[in-house]
Amino acid sequence: MIVAIAVTAALGIAMGAINNLAGGAGVLGLMAFEYLWHLPLAEANPSTRLAAIAIGSFAALGFLRAGHRIPARAWLQALGAVPGALVGSQLATALDDLVFRLYLTAVLVLLLIQQLWPRATEVTPKPRPVWVSLLGCFLIGFHMGYAQVGTGLVATLVLVGLYDKNLVAVLAAKSAIVIATSITSVAVFVSADAIVWPPAIALAVGCGAGSYLASHWGVKKGAGAIRRIVVVIAVLCLLDQLRHIVLALI
Repeated sequence: MIVAIAVTAALGIAMGAINNLAGGAGVLGLMAFEYLWHLPLAEANPSTRLAAIAIGSFAALGFLRAGHRIPARAWLQALGAVPGALVGSQLATALDDLVFRLYLTAVLVLLLIQQLWPRATEVTPKPRPVWVSLLGCFLIGFHMGYAQVGTGLVATLVLVGLYDKNLVAVLAAKSAIVIATSITSVAVFVSADAIVWPPAIALAVGCGAGSYLASHWGVKKGAGAIRRIVVVIAVLCLLDQLRHIVLALI
């Protein structure tokens, strides 16, 4: 038990730092719960949401410490993401494990494409209609509620256009949305008695520390330094999900 808690907390530090700066490291928590704690997916997936609260909260504290305030409109966008989190969380408790793994596989493939695709010459983003922004926030919330893994990347893709590709502003706004949607998800999963608290708390403690340190560093350095780590994690998890899918279909 002590070794499992220590390893889970250590993975949480890495997960918090990577998710703050880029995203895609939620698979570390999911795999820790499945392989270290031997939790079924119906408990492993919901139990990662407590760590998401820690990531968002300590990221916000890190930005404040670095002298950067979260803009007021980010909190309004966070409210727009809450309905999506409610829907996604309800589906996470109702749908079959195979559906989740197929969805996560698709997300990981998109994540890899996003990380590996050659970047075109940057242009000034065009202003987006309000309804597009609201739909984007709803989708961020839905993804957080249902899968969590890759929420940071989904949020970044939506927010980049809203904040004129200002990385610091995007990361700050992302923390507000993660806080609101993860709290919503935890409330749903607590009511369904789906969270296993010892591993969830261990992961959350590690994630909080990693996220806080990374947010202060990210204000100065950005997210490019860990892109290769994100790719490796995504590939390993993709292979693991494909293995589970094949076994389920045999």
